[in-house]
Amino acid sequence: MLIITDHRLPLSVKRRLTEQGNHLICLPPHPSLPTPVASHPDMLLFFAPDAIYCASDYRKLAREELSQISDILELELRCIDAKLGMRYPDDVPLNAAPVGRHLFCHPTHTAKELCAHPAYNRIPVRQGYAKCSILPVGASALITEDPSIARAARERRIDVLEVHQNAVALKGYSTGFLGGAASFAPFGSMQEILFCGSLDSHPDADRIRNFCTARGFEAISLSDEPLYDVGTMFVFHLQDKGDIK
Repeated sequence: MLIITDHRLPLSVKRRLTEQGNHLICLPPHPSLPTPVASHPDMLLFFAPDAIYCASDYRKLAREELSQISDILELELRCIDAKLGMRYPDDVPLNAAPVGRHLFCHPTHTAKELCAHPAYNRIPVRQGYAKCSILPVGASALITEDPSIARAARERRIDVLEVHQNAVALKGYSTGFLGGAASFAPFGSMQEILFCGSLDSHPDADRIRNFCTARGFEAISLSDEPLYDVGTMFVFHLQDKGDIK
């Protein structure tokens, strides 16, 4: 698998993933984002079916990493008009969450290129950190700590598991998000959901595990440490490249 992650991924997790033969691409930080999240993939990249979206200055800064990702996935790089910034909402233009054909996004803070993308049915939400706040479980279910996201999903008949807040660590902040502490396969073909740390450290561990299992997914803890928000680990089965165009 190809796994795109924060360059500060905990060593124990990085070691386990590499020992399993996965190819990791660790993203460098964006200097305009807050330090704790400056390398978070869900703040820096958005994977649409036909392209990878990023900020224009980050395309230059992370030229080597982005070129490698683009070549491996055979997807073009496209730049959004919005500039990333240190303060909310300038840090969230790319933090949108696809769940099947739906796209959970803030109607004004998410980059207009994502909101208008023809691949998705847009679901506007008040939460600007939509991807951080959503853990997709297949194309028609999700897990979230955010009540407004849960409500919007149920209105679209998307299965929802609502879990406790403040159960994920993120250095520099009072809490992280479950979606940022787990893997996400933008183009499917994954029957596992990887957690950065031990799922058992979460008060809703059994409910999360059962929700995943009931939908054909295995929840896998990558270490014995508490769950930690690394900004989503984006995963791709390389043999399935032909399915993602």
